[in-house]
Amino acid sequence: MRNSVFNLIISGALFSIYAFSPKSNTEKKQISIYQYSTLSALLEGIYDGEMTIGGLKKQGDFGIGTFNALDGELIMFKGRCYKATSDSKIITMNDTVKTPFAAICNFRSDTVIRINHRVKIKTLESYLDSIISKPNLIFAYQITGKFDTIVIRSVPKQEKPYKRLIEAYKKQGVFTLTDQEGVLLGYKFPKYLKDVNMDDYHFHFLSNDKTKGGHLLNCSILSAEVSVAYIRNYNLQLPDNSYFNHTTFSNKKSELKQVEGAEK
Repeated sequence: MRNSVFNLIISGALFSIYAFSPKSNTEKKQISIYQYSTLSALLEGIYDGEMTIGGLKKQGDFGIGTFNALDGELIMFKGRCYKATSDSKIITMNDTVKTPFAAICNFRSDTVIRINHRVKIKTLESYLDSIISKPNLIFAYQITGKFDTIVIRSVPKQEKPYKRLIEAYKKQGVFTLTDQEGVLLGYKFPKYLKDVNMDDYHFHFLSNDKTKGGHLLNCSILSAEVSVAYIRNYNLQLPDNSYFNHTTFSNKKSELKQVEGAEK
């Protein structure tokens, strides 16, 4: 496939697009995403799982999630696992640590978009929506660049009996950083999978110096390279514990919007 290049002005931002269409099966092996547990389970307060970080690494080198007891934001980048703590600091995690929820893949881009002017994340997301011709696929995103401002959050470790996610996030730490270089990594799932993962953009931030990070609430991008992967293969593994097996899931969409990024 020949890479095409063109420029498009949207809301004052200049985007340069390379390799707009995903490669065919004969040109590239399709990416698979592996997910442990479901978003619905996390919303209900099921914060303990059996999956280890070592187990996740066998499934991929890129992804996001959280840790048992909801103890920070999980960031898997280039095969290393990091935790963004409730004060936005970054800790490298060992393979024995466990997670109640994570989505992992071996990231390989199909499309690359270069951002040459300041743009808000919501404007970028709207633009991505406008050029995606296959909205029923899963998409993985890696946005590497310079950020004017970036608003991130993480939550403190929870104590049993666990509260539902909407209650746990009332004590989240929210931080506004300026003049940062780093990477946003995450996914967007289609609407028909909204009970297993976010049917909206979900990013975690990791600074280049590996000192700051967290769940993205908002940001202003100065310049960046946006790599997009099209995912058709999806492997969901369910937990094997009494909490998951016997919990009734209410699937409250209004709570999800509050928890996952109302500041955008």
